[in-house]
Amino acid sequence: MDQTTPAGDRPDLQPVLQAAMRLVEANGLRGLSLRPLAEHLGLTVSALSHRFGLKDELVGALIEAAVAQDVAFLDRWLDHITAMQVRHGALMAEVADAILSDLAGPEGLRTRFYCELLQGAATRPELAPAVAAWSARRLAFWRAACAGLGPAAQHAPDLGQVLHAFSIGEAAYGLAIGDLAAYRWLRRLNLRRLCCGLIPADNTEDLRQYDVFRAALSEREPSGGWTPTAWQAKVAGHISALIIAEGADAVTHRAIAARAGLANSTLAYHFPRQEDLLRAGMADVSDRVRRVAAPGPGEASPEYQLTSIETARATFALALVVGRLPELKAATADLRRRRGENYVGYIARERGAAAIDVVSAQAVSVTGTGRLILEATLDPAGNQAAFQLTDQMVATALARG
Repeated sequence: MDQTTPAGDRPDLQPVLQAAMRLVEANGLRGLSLRPLAEHLGLTVSALSHRFGLKDELVGALIEAAVAQDVAFLDRWLDHITAMQVRHGALMAEVADAILSDLAGPEGLRTRFYCELLQGAATRPELAPAVAAWSARRLAFWRAACAGLGPAAQHAPDLGQVLHAFSIGEAAYGLAIGDLAAYRWLRRLNLRRLCCGLIPADNTEDLRQYDVFRAALSEREPSGGWTPTAWQAKVAGHISALIIAEGADAVTHRAIAARAGLANSTLAYHFPRQEDLLRAGMADVSDRVRRVAAPGPGEASPEYQLTSIETARATFALALVVGRLPELKAATADLRRRRGENYVGYIARERGAAAIDVVSAQAVSVTGTGRLILEATLDPAGNQAAFQLTDQMVATALARG
């Protein structure tokens, strides 16, 4: 490999990167292996390895190339921000929303690659340094984007860090349901609160808009039309547990049979395809998270209570897999519209009053999820930074409110 040319600047690597990202889009990180990549490019495995190195070296080069593309995209946005002279929070919120729309739309293939790496690095530590470096470049961008805001517009402790975390929390949702106007409207409301203050002088109009578009996200049946048999429902818990721990890529017949103590043939009889396993596991994830957040009338919370990081990973994984299982789109929309509802109660219990409303609670909740996902990559042993960030956000808002 040419040692004088950074991977991101090598034109011959760009077709390989595009092919790799397409494979990840279709199959998650497990699709990123030499044989299917070589076949996609019309090469032999030996020719691919000779030209770009063995798998670990190639993956590292592909990540470096993706980061180079990402930096170029973000630099263009910094040019726009400088030209517009973004000086106040309301305009910063609009800019941030436009950037997130681009990341989920025209730049969606690379965003999915980034998200899959974020999810996969938690259980594949060899990926963590490269993913952490990519995340650091994005954090630097968000801080630079907010640098021109005056002190009066800095309604959050390190607004750049907050927007970076929020962008991670929203990334998978943007890929899954970014085409839904109701979702985009809720995201805009959340961004306005992050950039203009969590406690507005008058929240009447925001809450009215929130009620309208929250309801609009519930118009589909969240189950996706899948009804498990009693036998399938018992196994679904094992599938969802693996998804939460290792991501959707880890779900195979062999892995689930081992966890459930079943013969592969028995499992395959009830779940013929890997997609059937994913469908069952994701439906269980959706139901488990939903009942923890807001149990229905007469509906018990699940026996096993998810931790904060498990909930974050579960919702992130569910949103990512919508590209492969579109019928889970409604379940993802349902979980997104519920964001913040239980957090309002938590803040009220901690602060002794209804400190922030549900619009701000959504914004803080999504920010916390993004930070938890990031911490799972940077520091798998702990997640205190996420709680410190959200606690500081609320404390700062209350002090200024």
